[in-house]
Amino acid sequence: MPQKVISFVTMKGGSGKSTSAMCLAAHWYKAGVRVALVDADPAATLVRWIETGDDLNGLRAAATAPEAVAEQINTLKADGFQRIIIDTPGFRSLATDDAIRQSDLVLVPMRPSPVDFQVAADTVELIDQIVAERATWDGTVRFLMSQTTRGSVIARHMRAQMEAAGYYPLAVELSSRVVYGEAALAGSTPSFYQPRGGATVDIAAFVTEVEGLLSGTPGTGTGIKNRTG
Repeated sequence: MPQKVISFVTMKGGSGKSTSAMCLAAHWYKAGVRVALVDADPAATLVRWIETGDDLNGLRAAATAPEAVAEQINTLKADGFQRIIIDTPGFRSLATDDAIRQSDLVLVPMRPSPVDFQVAADTVELIDQIVAERATWDGTVRFLMSQTTRGSVIARHMRAQMEAAGYYPLAVELSSRVVYGEAALAGSTPSFYQPRGGATVDIAAFVTEVEGLLSGTPGTGTGIKNRTG
C-alpha cells in the first residue's frame, strides 16, 4: 500500500473535523493498516480521545506544534506508516499550510448550512492560494458533509448548491448519530463501539470512497475534477 497523507481542513470549529479524522483512522487501524494521526489542533482532541479508553490505545497519535507538522509527516513516512492523517486547527496557521502542501487528499468537512458552505468555499480558496505557490501539486480536494439528517431537504439543497457552484462533495455523508458522542466518551469510535451499527456502515463507505480517491479510481460521485486538481 503506497504512503498517503490526508488532511482535514476548515476555517470553522464544530464542523466534525476531528471526529471524521478519528473515525477514518480507527477504521484503518482496526483493519490492520499502519495509520498514524498528526494532531495539530491546539486542543489536542485526538490525543485526549485515544487516552480516554482502551480501543484505540495502539493507534499512533502525536500532538504536534504548528512549525513541526512537515517534520512529523516526514518522520512518520520514514517509520513506514501507510496512511498519515492530519487534524488541523479550525483557523489558518502554519500547520494548516504545511498540511495542505504535503497532502494527497484534503477533506473539508461541513455541516449542511449556508454559513458552513460559505466557510468551506473560503477554505477551498485558501487551499488554491497555498498550492498555487508550488510548481506542482497532485492532491485532491473534496467536501465532506457531516452531521447531516439523512434525506433532509437542507442536505439535498446544500449538495445541489455546492455542485452548482463548482464544488464537489463526497457521495457519502456522515449522518448525525448519538453513537459518535457515546463512543468518544469511551475513548472509542463506532467501528469498535457499535461494529454493526449504521454509523459504522457510513464510516466504511467513507473509507471506501477515500481509498478510491487515493488510488486514482474514484467511486460514484467523486469523479469530477476538483477546483484545485
